[in-house]
Amino acid sequence: MPLVKINLRTGRSKETKTAIADAIQASLVKVLEIPDADRYAMINEYDDQHFIHSGEYLDLKYTKDLLMIEITFIEGRPEEKKKELIKEINDRLVSTGYVREDDVFVMIFEVAKANVSFGKGLAQRAL
Repeated sequence: MPLVKINLRTGRSKETKTAIADAIQASLVKVLEIPDADRYAMINEYDDQHFIHSGEYLDLKYTKDLLMIEITFIEGRPEEKKKELIKEINDRLVSTGYVREDDVFVMIFEVAKANVSFGKGLAQRAL
């Protein structure tokens, strides 16, 4: 059930955005072992005045191509699995050739099973 929000500056091509979304999905499938059909993603584009970040932080140097990725999924995965996911996402995004290693900011949110509905007014994972 991961819900992925990819926040970036406007101006990237459809090909680039598709490659970014595909790399993140492939990482989720590999690390979390979810079915590929379990795909829910949104790409949010912002102009410069609405996409604000530091130029440098924690020995990282960000460019205008920074991605701010938010992933929400049902709670219960161990910390090591989440760290593995973050690393896999970074590696796959860099391998696309569209993203620098420093320009991948990931934040994971966890929710209880009863807080998610895939439709029909049911919390399918909490049944």
